[in-house]
Amino acid sequence: MEIVSSIVSKVFELLVEPTLRQIKYVFNYSDNIRNLEEEVRQLTLKKQIVEHTVEEAVRRNPVEVEDVVPRWFTKVNNVTEDASKILLRHEDKSKRRCFMGLCPNLIRRHQISRKASKALPIVVRAREEGNFERVCYRITPQGIGAVKGFEAFESRTSAVEQIMNALKDADVNLIGVYGMGGVGKTTLVKQIAAQVREYGIFKLVVMATVTHNPDLKTVQQQIADWLDYKFDVESVDVRAARLSERIKREKKILIILDDIWAAIKLEEVGIPYGPDHKGNKILMTSRIQSVLLEMGVQRDVLLEVLQHQEARNLFEKIVGDLKDSNLRPIAIEVAERCAGLPILIVPVATGLKNKQMFEWNDALEELKRFDGKGDEARVYSALELSYNFVRDEERSLFRLLGQLAPHDVVISDLLKYSMGLGLFNQRTTLKATRDRLLRVISDLKMSCLLLEGDNHEQVKMHDVVQSFAASIASKHHHVFNAAYQTELEEWPNKDFFEQCTSISLPYCNIPKLPEVLECPKLKSFFMFNNSSLKIPENLFSRMEELKVLDLTGMHLSPLPLSLQYLENLQTLCLDHCVLEDISAIGDLKQLQVLSFIQSTIVLLPSEVRKLTRLRLLDLSRCRGLKVIPPDVLSSLAQLEELYMGDGFVQWKGEGHDEPRNNANLSELKLLSKLSTLEVHIMDANIMPKDLFSEKLERFRVFIGSVDWRGKYKTSRTLKLKLSTSALLERVKVLLMKTEDLYLDDLKGVRSVLYELDDQGFPELKHLHVQNSLGIHIS
Repeated sequence: MEIVSSIVSKVFELLVEPTLRQIKYVFNYSDNIRNLEEEVRQLTLKKQIVEHTVEEAVRRNPVEVEDVVPRWFTKVNNVTEDASKILLRHEDKSKRRCFMGLCPNLIRRHQISRKASKALPIVVRAREEGNFERVCYRITPQGIGAVKGFEAFESRTSAVEQIMNALKDADVNLIGVYGMGGVGKTTLVKQIAAQVREYGIFKLVVMATVTHNPDLKTVQQQIADWLDYKFDVESVDVRAARLSERIKREKKILIILDDIWAAIKLEEVGIPYGPDHKGNKILMTSRIQSVLLEMGVQRDVLLEVLQHQEARNLFEKIVGDLKDSNLRPIAIEVAERCAGLPILIVPVATGLKNKQMFEWNDALEELKRFDGKGDEARVYSALELSYNFVRDEERSLFRLLGQLAPHDVVISDLLKYSMGLGLFNQRTTLKATRDRLLRVISDLKMSCLLLEGDNHEQVKMHDVVQSFAASIASKHHHVFNAAYQTELEEWPNKDFFEQCTSISLPYCNIPKLPEVLECPKLKSFFMFNNSSLKIPENLFSRMEELKVLDLTGMHLSPLPLSLQYLENLQTLCLDHCVLEDISAIGDLKQLQVLSFIQSTIVLLPSEVRKLTRLRLLDLSRCRGLKVIPPDVLSSLAQLEELYMGDGFVQWKGEGHDEPRNNANLSELKLLSKLSTLEVHIMDANIMPKDLFSEKLERFRVFIGSVDWRGKYKTSRTLKLKLSTSALLERVKVLLMKTEDLYLDDLKGVRSVLYELDDQGFPELKHLHVQNSLGIHIS
């Protein structure tokens, strides 16, 4: 019996169990398919969560993604693709029936169920592997990386060693670096930031620029941005308390406060130090040693000008080999007159590179004129030499930047001003003007008179260079430029204003404006962020030649009546303003640029249709804008650039019987010169055919309920969230040019490459896919 029992058991093990297992695949078919579908859905959701976590971290922080994350993404894509093939077989083949359609095809059901059963634990394991403790790690942000062009001269090496020793000293919390303007303090502390990160002395380094008129809120915000911290209050004291608590959560942090002109109280900013936070150290720079001592620094380091040989070496490195041996003594003399200041040596040497003997001699004579005069005069003389080397267009933009700095200047603002002022001989198109602007910016950077901004959309100036630019504009071009963030106590006299060509009041505290400013030669007027200031009705009545007017951040309800006198106005910027009735703008018939970025307008008045010369209209982030009367946009026949992103979405469709009370997308088809478009279309079904012209060269088009927010590095972005693939044909012309493509919850599409664009994506640089189960990239 035992032998028989053993044989039966073995037979059961070898034959019956496998047979039952195979039969179970057939009977458990529905469960296996349902379980696989649910796990694929959970894995897709998990991937989206990780993707969003990574995207948000990268967008808001200087971070690198952990290597394991992209490897996991690749694995998930492969696993999902394999599972999707099984599910597709279920949809397409498992429904086939045998015996004249009377019963299911059991063989195919068995095959699919078996594959689904084996795929299930692979999908589950892939999802569990996505439970990362962290997806990113902090890195030194761009701008505090190793400094391009930093020279390790002996004088700099000594200063670096002193600072590094102080940073390693447990008893030292406050360290100061001082020296005259242009000596290289900012460059030095940025190099320090790179080194402490490289050596692991600090896990986090943040930097804020204080300036000569410090605004504590601005300083707080700069630090908070590095920490990925968002304030939800306006009180400086409350913000300081919360910022302090946030900083204390960082065990080892270095805070750099650059360009301090007067002592500030760190506790009022919200920076803990000493017993309050022993892991926190503060490195500060100033031109004035006494300011640092007043703030209680325990170590102060003097950064002196370059030694003679160091200055000479730097100068010769930039100008390169001098083919004419007679130039060498002249080069040495020119270098010596740059006073050992890198801010002068670099642009002067750059300007003289490849120049002939007579140009070197002339430059030397110019510098000699300031022998025996003060440091500021010598600095300005060297910068003036560099200024004279550049062309007229570069000089014009340089002087304009001198009015707008020292904060970062947005390149799109420069485009608007350049258009209005005709800086580039009225290029035939906006695209041509933008291209020339970017070239001039590039030339100024190469001349070392302009710096990279914090991102690719901005530029900035060193404060010494900006001071010189403002001085040149004031002295030789009758520009009134009030100091940044100062209180304007006294206005120039009448004689000055009669010759004045530009007025710039950047973020100034102005107790009261004159009733009238008689400026018959005025070309531009800039006034930023003074919402409490009342603008007199007749302020602009005697500015007949005004070309550019920017009143950013003002309360303009109602608009000043004297705007109607600005018959020659070309550019009007009312960004971040409180506005109500703006119908008077319709009288400014020479306008070419009109900008309302993030202003509180509800209705774009029908009078705008009279602005038939308008070439650029910017309604970006006007989230309260609800009405654009019919045929207003289509009346702007000269329009080349239209920006409506993150704002107006109340587009009307075609074919409705009721009277139309809002803009129709078909109006955009009538703008034959349109080359740039930013628009959000919530309902894809109202899109007319041939909406998007092949002439569009720059666009940001969002279709469906997708989020506008985010940072986009390309000039051609398309986001799609469509309920049916039938609508894809209406964006095909954009797909051929798209560089940044987002696909969200795309219905009815299996293959991205062949169904979206059978010719491929020749310009595509970035592809983002989410909530689109079953879609294939290849």
